[in-house]
Amino acid sequence: MKKKRVMGVILSLACMTMLFAGCGEQKTEQTQSDQVVNEETVATDNQPEGTEAKEKDFSTQEPYTVRLVLPGTAQTEDCEEIAALATEILKPKYNTTLEITRIGFGTYAQEVNLMLASDEKLDMLYNNRDIFASAVSNNQIVEIGQYLDEYAPEMKAAISPDDWACTTINGGIYAVPANKEKAVAWGFSMVKEVADTLGVDYSGIDTEEELEPILLAVKEKYPDMYPIISNGGTMNTMTTYDDLGYDFGVLEDCTDPTDTTVVNWYATDAYRKIVERRYDWAQRGLIMPDAAANTEPWASMVNSGKAFGRFTNVKPGIDAEHKKNTGKEMVILPMTDAYSTTTRLDILWYVAHNSEKPERAVQVMNEIYTNPELQNILANGIEGKHYEYMNDAKTMVRYPEGVDGSNTGYPSYPWAWLNEMITPVWEGSEETLWKETEEYNQNAIISPAKGFGWNNEEVLNEVTACNNVRNKYANALECGSVDPAVALPQFLKELEDAGVDRIIAEKQRQLDEWLKNK
Repeated sequence: MKKKRVMGVILSLACMTMLFAGCGEQKTEQTQSDQVVNEETVATDNQPEGTEAKEKDFSTQEPYTVRLVLPGTAQTEDCEEIAALATEILKPKYNTTLEITRIGFGTYAQEVNLMLASDEKLDMLYNNRDIFASAVSNNQIVEIGQYLDEYAPEMKAAISPDDWACTTINGGIYAVPANKEKAVAWGFSMVKEVADTLGVDYSGIDTEEELEPILLAVKEKYPDMYPIISNGGTMNTMTTYDDLGYDFGVLEDCTDPTDTTVVNWYATDAYRKIVERRYDWAQRGLIMPDAAANTEPWASMVNSGKAFGRFTNVKPGIDAEHKKNTGKEMVILPMTDAYSTTTRLDILWYVAHNSEKPERAVQVMNEIYTNPELQNILANGIEGKHYEYMNDAKTMVRYPEGVDGSNTGYPSYPWAWLNEMITPVWEGSEETLWKETEEYNQNAIISPAKGFGWNNEEVLNEVTACNNVRNKYANALECGSVDPAVALPQFLKELEDAGVDRIIAEKQRQLDEWLKNK
């Protein structure tokens, strides 16, 4: 897919800042300095006229430990040290102790599913959008809207109604959307030093198909290096579909505002061509063997010289983010427009049904979202050990001497937290990164279904059955690990037998009703 008008905006940002950093529309422009919510002002605004605001005192609550879970392999000792620092902020204000558990990306989804299916203590957790509708239907997460006014008024006020709508089902708010890029484009990230030695002009590569000459050159000149690797055993498909709240049934190209027909993505010609090309590349050694089963972190494979590149989201600062993770300068080739959908608010924070005191988890969410000191500790770790400041204003950070993304005991993924936009910017990006991120969000193409909230309760059995089928086929197809001539027809037949058409019909019905009342 050729880049359209929005990619012009993105490319101009790249030329100015050597950046790219990726989901929903945000109406107000906020810089790092004004992201911090003035609690006293918010409290005053919420008071009846003629009364004075009075902040509630939660310090006398009974002691409680909030267990927080998020992805990214980290040393247990480092997590404990950081949790202790965070507790120094939380305990005087809320009488709350924080416990942090981090799980590697490769096994995170599976382990979280086990936690949510059990009675294991779990209060708040990061997860992608893909669990949202089913987690609501299965009562695995708590409706947090009931707690916001009392326990998180600052966070509630800081998040726009449009963004809250993207985490609402049947009038209930079930998740906090992370404050980060709220649109997405897709592309390819590759090691610049290697790319520059190949003699291939990569400046004109606009599509996945056009990558082939540079991949062939990598294979010839660096036979021990994988041209393409997977990320946690998955590969993005470089498209602009709107998955309408996940499950099954998509708008095939949400940059076209005139088409709101829900289709089975896996039955489209576009999907077939992608998986056919991936299989062909895998057979020719352009994709790593058994990519769908790969659990080695992509960044460590690049750092060690085993890998050249991977498919990636494209956003302001993404090249600097990848350099931080890999220790190598990376080039990002954008291949789609930037677009925004409900699902592009993709990082959500949930309160698990396992939580004994959901309101205490909501309090912690509120403090993280609005307190720059706490957010920085949790996102970046301990000053001097995991990061150091680059300037007196403390607006830029980098790794301390001898530390990098491959050996830190607490890898930094600010985008995974509730509000990266109140944290310092990492070395390699411009100090204006958060302003550029706001502009990126505002300039993205908006899906005609942005804000639609999919409710899968009526077809939950079909969703479960179809998910089992998808887990069997989709990732292997998209990584080039199985022959689509054989596997794709089987995939589509088993989806049909599992009830995919009923899911699509129900999603179309709900979407049509939503559009009519919009």
